[in-house]
Amino acid sequence: MKTPRIRFTVFLLLSAWLLYGCGLTSFVAHPFGGHKTALKKRLMVTPLVDQAGLGQQVTDSLYQDLIRALSIKARVIIVESHDATYTQQSQAGLSYGIRPDESLLSKAREMGINAVLTGIISPIEKEERLRGIWPFRKAVSHYSLALVFNLVDPQNGTVILSNMESGGTSIDLGEEEFTEKSWILEELKQEVLPKLLKKSIEPLKEALESERWEGKILAVDHQIRINAGADVGVEPGYRFDVYGGSEVVRAKDGRQFLVSWQKVGSIRVTQVDKNTSVAEPIEGKGFEPGQKIISID
Repeated sequence: MKTPRIRFTVFLLLSAWLLYGCGLTSFVAHPFGGHKTALKKRLMVTPLVDQAGLGQQVTDSLYQDLIRALSIKARVIIVESHDATYTQQSQAGLSYGIRPDESLLSKAREMGINAVLTGIISPIEKEERLRGIWPFRKAVSHYSLALVFNLVDPQNGTVILSNMESGGTSIDLGEEEFTEKSWILEELKQEVLPKLLKKSIEPLKEALESERWEGKILAVDHQIRINAGADVGVEPGYRFDVYGGSEVVRAKDGRQFLVSWQKVGSIRVTQVDKNTSVAEPIEGKGFEPGQKIISID
């Protein structure tokens, strides 16, 4: 009787594999290395998509619980996004929340977002199970759902993390016909979903901390201005390596990606503003707007 759950899990994994190849768990090779940093990540969080039909109030409440938990547990700056297009597409079952709309990723890139977090509550599934120890086993109806989160790099659409937590509640078959359906829904809302969210936070935190901090050069004249400021924790003296792309690959959907990055040099912050900073060269030359910066402090 476990076939529905298995099929759902396989569907998620195959969908992500087809869209991103081996990108399910941050597989992409980074030529810059994986240096950890104390800088905060700018995290865009999209609305949770309710395919279980639990209602807007439940979804909104869970979304706010997610925001609060991430704000406490992870070094992030939360940017809430309420993209209607993405929500409508996911509700239609187009992607199970795996791939955000390209327009959303484009917006995230413009805002200097380090990662985009999407989430979905799967449809409720029902299966019959046997519970207890022989010879006292009895048949129950088990109602379950899953909470799926996908952490995406907006620069190239790579899935950094795809995490699914599932759980449910059971009721004796003999009692089911006398039990209001609302009781089952309340159990899933009040007992199951909060537990799934709590289990999801640590994997998200670890994935965010494992990713290096990336930004970009905004302008170059007599000084170098970058998109990292006091908001993410930059201080005078912070250093960044600078990389410039040299080879462009076009994806099937028309998007273009720089796949060959060469180190241009290094810079040091001299002046910190709220969302940006001014830096000076330590080594190298040829610094230009749009080049990638990687924190090395």
